Amino acid sequence: MKKAVLAIAACLVLSACGYQEGVIQRAERSYLKFTGNWPNAVVQIDSMQSFTLTPPTGDSKPSPDNTLYQVSPGRHRIRVTRGGLMVVDRVVILENQVTMEVQVP
Repeated sequence: MKKAVLAIAACLVLSACGYQEGVIQRAERSYLKFTGNWPNAVVQIDSMQSFTLTPPTGDSKPSPDNTLYQVSPGRHRIRVTRGGLMVVDRVVILENQVTMEVQVP
């Protein structure tokens, strides 16, 4: 009887000392932030549909400080036009969980 209790206690102690190992990996995403003379500029990333950079509604003063555009990590071609003229044509390589600033002249 004592041996059975001792064996069960030993099993419980040994199983309590287990170490669980895991890896936490964040989702793969990168961000673009446009600075400079960005209001009303038209942006095209790779061959995706273009979009216009506009200040958030209700803001009287344009402030891009908190406006981030999520894209997948990797190689991307960024084109920014204003009034039909190309002002930025750049190839960037974005890493995971990184924000890249794109200066619009």
